[in-house]
Amino acid sequence: MTSSSWPLGFSATGLAAGLSKKKGKKDMALFMSHVPANGGAVFTNNQVKAAPVVLTHDRLIKTRGHVRAVIVNSGSANAATGRPGMHDALTSTGWVADGLNISKDEVWVASTGVIGTRINLPKYKKGAKRLMDRVKDGSVTEGALAAEAIMTTDTVPKKAEITFLIDGTPVRIWGCVKGAGMIHPDMRGPRGQLHATMLGFILTDAAIRPAMIQRALEWVADKTFNCVSVDGDTSTNDFVCVIANGVSGAKEITTTEERAYFAFRSALHEICERLTTQMAMDGEGASKMVQIFVESARTETAARQMAAVIASSPLCKTAFHGADPNWGRILAAMGRSGVKFDPTRVRIWLGDMLVCKGGVEVPFDEKAAITYLKNKRLIVRVDLGLGKRWSHYKTCDFTGQYVGINAGYRT
Repeated sequence: MTSSSWPLGFSATGLAAGLSKKKGKKDMALFMSHVPANGGAVFTNNQVKAAPVVLTHDRLIKTRGHVRAVIVNSGSANAATGRPGMHDALTSTGWVADGLNISKDEVWVASTGVIGTRINLPKYKKGAKRLMDRVKDGSVTEGALAAEAIMTTDTVPKKAEITFLIDGTPVRIWGCVKGAGMIHPDMRGPRGQLHATMLGFILTDAAIRPAMIQRALEWVADKTFNCVSVDGDTSTNDFVCVIANGVSGAKEITTTEERAYFAFRSALHEICERLTTQMAMDGEGASKMVQIFVESARTETAARQMAAVIASSPLCKTAFHGADPNWGRILAAMGRSGVKFDPTRVRIWLGDMLVCKGGVEVPFDEKAAITYLKNKRLIVRVDLGLGKRWSHYKTCDFTGQYVGINAGYRT
């Protein structure tokens, strides 16, 4: 990690604390700002919410967006654990607050792993102490280790970084996510506005007020994280946060009307696009990443709803895996999406090959279509012929490996 790409004033690292069943796997991470910072977050809309989600949600509201550190573990989701689970979340964040000499309400927490299991607190405490000892050194910028530590069934760490300018001053944004299964995020802001297991941590040295972070993140999350699906299952633990500490020295962003706000939001959108692409490519057992575009819809909401159904359809996803140009499965998924449309206006493309027009097949080169569908990255386009709005979803194919991974995830 070069000094030019890592946000100033932050430290992060990850290590193996013995919480994971995989011997030697990194399973705890800590992100910390060495100066007071502002934050925003979006949380799962699943009615069953993990203790870390509930606690962090409440602290975000209580402090009005002030945060200094986020501690994360993999190996246990600390979801469906009742009062003992909340006690564990409170206790663990208390250790971090004491160790870093910061307010407990400015410590956020996230967990991922098996639902219904509690965290091993003795191991967690030892791991937290080692993490804190490491990040107290302001020169420690081990984001790559943190990205590894939050992984569960992920095969590769997922991270991205951008440097952009605000009135000529360089501002840095760095982010990492985990997510390969139980991915169909539906995340909202802390007060329920619409704007995984999917966790995302984004750090920036921009100077921006909490309300502006929240507005930008909700807008971006709705167009990126809420538009990716591996298997159609929304997690109890989905959580994405942005933390900004202002150390870049750039002017503070105080309203959503100024040019600097849109520059920040654009950079945040780019980071999240890169991260969600990596998630779709690394879906459990996946061999292909597929982008579904629904165009010429009456509303963006309708387009996204239809794209989501296509993206999460097991029949469509297995056809993508088998390089089967079975466009009828796409049309059938559209028909059960709940979006009203006229099939006689529909056109469907596989890549740049038109395979359906007016709701019926048009002559196409099936061998060429099969060859296209063997690629590692695919694009499916649907034109409804109804309006000017569009949306998209990122997904992956279904393979036998997905079944194998999830048939014995707990055991």
